[in-house]
Amino acid sequence: MEVAPPRTPQRVSYTVRLLANAQRDLSDIEAYYDEKVPREAERCLDAIEAALDWIADYAHQPPVSRFGLRRVSTETFRYSVWYRLFEEERFVQVIAILHHRRGDDALTERVP
Repeated sequence: MEVAPPRTPQRVSYTVRLLANAQRDLSDIEAYYDEKVPREAERCLDAIEAALDWIADYAHQPPVSRFGLRRVSTETFRYSVWYRLFEEERFVQVIAILHHRRGDDALTERVP
């Protein structure tokens, strides 16, 4: 029996657009780390940026989950980037960047 080689994820480029709430989330995260843990602020923002970069190339990989959104988590910090994929238009709309401790209410109020 012949075994197929593992599939490499298909890379497709998407434009990433942050909605105003997601931009505010990013500003709030930066302000929090600048005030509470300044030595980690840059690392945290870099982790979120890495997640956004990954989404730009592989947005179609995560399954559609709650509210018809997809989610990618940062590796080091406990944030999730929630987004909607528009495949035909080749863009991603970031709805929220939320810490894992925040409940569903924070996401629910952002999704129509």
